[in-house]
Amino acid sequence: MVQPARWIRLDPAGVSGIVAVSRGYAQAQPQPQAQRGRNAPVCLWGRVDEPVRLDEELWAEPGQYVFALLVPRLRAPGRRDRWLAWGLSPVVAALRRFGAHAYLEGQSVCLHGARVGAGCALDIGGCAVILGAFPAEPPGPDGRGELLEFDPWLAALNREGGARQVLAAFRSALEQQHGWQFDTAWPSDAELSAITSAAA
Repeated sequence: MVQPARWIRLDPAGVSGIVAVSRGYAQAQPQPQAQRGRNAPVCLWGRVDEPVRLDEELWAEPGQYVFALLVPRLRAPGRRDRWLAWGLSPVVAALRRFGAHAYLEGQSVCLHGARVGAGCALDIGGCAVILGAFPAEPPGPDGRGELLEFDPWLAALNREGGARQVLAAFRSALEQQHGWQFDTAWPSDAELSAITSAAA
């Protein structure tokens, strides 16, 4: 069964304050017991212009994509120590669609032994929140990757810019691995109010 999900692009202010934005979004989500599990997972995303702190020792670097997955705890893996691998595995899958040998090591997404992305998992307001960062350029010599022929619409992006390729591969991997179907969305009034309160 496909789970509807929301795909929300953050503006530059939202990207730089993604932790507070995520806190606001999580606190504004309907409680699962009140909604009987109908609240949809959310993926907030954007591209970093300046270093952004995601956790105590975790930073996103300029040029990278950052994302936050907000999922009701009932829809996340049962144990909290599994949340991070569950949330970062689509990043690894996206990079592998370019033929890269990406893998997870602790909080890091690695490629050829070097860290190219990372993430952390939080429990906020009844939601599992996975924050992460990954490269916006395809892996490959001189950053010129090419999506493998896994999916015709993805392969068609090989004529597009690299950043668009990587983002599309990430979105597709999230849908396939987690059983989601994204719809581009915008924050509700309640979410905007909660974000403002969390940022204050």
